[in-house]
Amino acid sequence: MDKVIKEFNSFEEAEQDDIEYYRNLDPNEKIKELEIIRELYLDSINATEEQRRLQRVFEVVDRE
Repeated sequence: MDKVIKEFNSFEEAEQDDIEYYRNLDPNEKIKELEIIRELYLDSINATEEQRRLQRVFEVVDRE
């Protein structure tokens, strides 16, 4: 992720720029960004190895 400084005249302009930035990323880049955010969060809460793993949840549904 490149660091870029931009200047905006309003919070709405800044928000719109963020939306456009993420809208234009390819799916692999979106996953990379998400993983960076996830790692930063886990580091901030001093997560254990068990907490760092993604949970697998299965739900059994009876269908008629």
